[in-house]
Amino acid sequence: MKAAIPQLQEIYNDMVQMFAQKEYDERHADSLFKGPWGALLFMFYYEKYIDDTVDHAADCLEAVYENFSPDKGIDYAFCNGYSGPFWLLHHLNHHDFVELDIDYLLADFIGNAIVQSEFFVEQEDFDFLHGSAGICNFLVSFAHLPEVRAHLSAFVAGLLQLSEMTPLGRSLPVFTLHDLSIEKGVDAFSLAHGNCSLHILLAKIYQAGIAQDTCRQLIYENIAFMLQHKNPDVAPDSQVALYPGILDGSGIHSRLSWCYGDLNVAHALWYCGKVFGEAAWKQEALDIMHHSARRDTEEAAGIVDNCLCHGSGGIAAFFRKFWHETGDRTFYESATLWHNKALEKVAFSPDKQVHGIRVWQGKDKQWDYAWDLLDGSTGVGLSLLSHTQDQALAWDEFLLLS
Repeated sequence: MKAAIPQLQEIYNDMVQMFAQKEYDERHADSLFKGPWGALLFMFYYEKYIDDTVDHAADCLEAVYENFSPDKGIDYAFCNGYSGPFWLLHHLNHHDFVELDIDYLLADFIGNAIVQSEFFVEQEDFDFLHGSAGICNFLVSFAHLPEVRAHLSAFVAGLLQLSEMTPLGRSLPVFTLHDLSIEKGVDAFSLAHGNCSLHILLAKIYQAGIAQDTCRQLIYENIAFMLQHKNPDVAPDSQVALYPGILDGSGIHSRLSWCYGDLNVAHALWYCGKVFGEAAWKQEALDIMHHSARRDTEEAAGIVDNCLCHGSGGIAAFFRKFWHETGDRTFYESATLWHNKALEKVAFSPDKQVHGIRVWQGKDKQWDYAWDLLDGSTGVGLSLLSHTQDQALAWDEFLLLS
């Protein structure tokens, strides 16, 4: 799949120019998902796996880090706050991209992140991108620290308190972002904002030996709840979603995406099935992925662009993950199909002062150019880059896929 290399080179060179001109929105200066820190993730991977003769990422990281002042702020959320940059520094160090004194860098950060996460737990905000779950997913790597263990235990207790037992299983109504008029949250089968991210995080906390009985209870009872909400009477050969994205009464449809829907359910079931030895969960995950493989057009998938969050680049990442996990050729073929669709849509502006590729920016902005990790060229670049390699790459840890 070396056909992607010219596009990867163009994405990389575009980011070198962007950093040289410092053309990024200061509102996202500390953001992994929407700011320069995410672009750095792509640049380091490009230099290691595609072209080791270029060397700009380290200098760009140093320049961005010089203006990084987490001691002067209070936002530690994973998407736009300080947890994202610290995740990147830890990731680059752990996977031997750079050598950093992580203990020194994290000395004050961990305490401040716990304070922010405690506030989110008190506010019943368990969102992965914007609330306590994203912070705790980072903190679980430091579960050997007593203060981290205590907070993760409190996180689990807070989630249990919020949950509701129903005749169909235990509800985790943590999703509120879509409609501020809703007084209470609803369940969402989502890695970005809902139950699926919590399944994976609770499994990690369980593996760390923290609040194991409660973690197991929440996972088992909420997975039972999720399975009970599988859409009824979906024909085996249809292109209809098997699970709704959000249980808000608006319908049963969900698109193929990283943020919501069938791929999220499959990944959570597979991950937890491995941790707890539940063969039935793993089989349901495989059934979902095989069904999703039949949704092989943009119309059937419900997408329009190639971004990681809700486009073909993200879909390719899921199928590639399951290919590496299982060796099932169907998943490789689906990953290749969506890789090619993502590659076809890599389009830059003729104006060289505009950075990124053309992606769908929502009803307000519609089609526009973006370079960020979640919706733009650097996220697409990481997905394309992975398909040039025989081994699984670890960059997708920030999406909970590794």
